[in-house]
Amino acid sequence: MDQLIIQSIGFLALFFVVLSFQKNSRGKLLFFMLVGISLFVIHYALLGAWIGSLMNIIEAITVFVAYKKETDSWAQKIFWLYAFVAIFIIAGALTAKSLVDFLPVLAQIFGTIAVWQTKPRNIRLLMLVPRPLWLIYNIAVGSYAGITAEVFILLSVLVGILRFDILGKPEKHAAK
Repeated sequence: MDQLIIQSIGFLALFFVVLSFQKNSRGKLLFFMLVGISLFVIHYALLGAWIGSLMNIIEAITVFVAYKKETDSWAQKIFWLYAFVAIFIIAGALTAKSLVDFLPVLAQIFGTIAVWQTKPRNIRLLMLVPRPLWLIYNIAVGSYAGITAEVFILLSVLVGILRFDILGKPEKHAAK
């Protein structure tokens, strides 16, 4: 498939993920993140970066369950956090072909812990950890959109931290 189309899908994914960190509602943050992650699944698959695609498939399910925590009792169980961390580890162990392939696995473990948080502030802070891990992976697999995404996601997270957590009012009852 044409690299322009593949990278364009990645840049569209980037748009939604960056936008997610500019939301001060957990529900909106996770919704926009889910859209972006779903597009990254397609992007990495088209690049043949299968571990990146697999990690994003699992992450999409993780974010969906985390999103449902606010409305569905089945999703509120801490079991899910541990289950998804275990799934990332098992999937990585079964599919990784190099040390670089383990970087997205580690990144996703931190991302899972992040989306399981109830406060957007904690989500933003924990989302700083996966950025350098994904950046190195994206360089290795040739994902220009992924490289750009990590830079923009990092900047977006930092702007969100500045806007809401440093300069903004404390989150008490942010709108959903």
